Amino acid sequence: MFLMLKKFRSFFSSKTPKFDFEEQVVTVEDQKFDLRKALPKDAIEYMKIQETIYPIPVPWPMDIVEMEIGNKKALYLSLVDGEDVIAFIGIALSDKVESHVTNLAVHVDYQKMGIGHLLMNQAFKYCRDRKFKKMSLEVDVTNKPALALYEAFGFKVKTVHKKYYFRNHHDALEMMVDL
Repeated sequence: MFLMLKKFRSFFSSKTPKFDFEEQVVTVEDQKFDLRKALPKDAIEYMKIQETIYPIPVPWPMDIVEMEIGNKKALYLSLVDGEDVIAFIGIALSDKVESHVTNLAVHVDYQKMGIGHLLMNQAFKYCRDRKFKKMSLEVDVTNKPALALYEAFGFKVKTVHKKYYFRNHHDALEMMVDL
């Protein structure tokens, strides 16, 4: 747990300006969605999404979600269907070498449509356009769909963090890919 908190805290700083992102319309399975930078009000929707896919307690409590959306060294993107946020991805951009996917979640009603792939493609493009060299993330060893997604993007296991997740004490795979 301490390693997780230490890494999490290292992403916070007010020295770097917030990262820009131009809102766009994207299509998944012939459905149009808006992809935009997260707004503070999205924190409530992020919590609802977490509640559809994780057992209680959810991995990120509301105060952490709000703090992350406002993090000046991160970019959070919200995928919106009408007025509802249906998925999100967070990318920590603390230096110009390594970007780090902090969170990726898709509402259960929208899973298996390719939305995770869409969000990862957006993250890759964003980071490559800004000359980042690598992307990393942690994933629960039991989260097979997420592992399959990340492996499809070329992520390789760098190390295993024992009992990384505080809510279930599962191990985490730290994965990395060259951009």
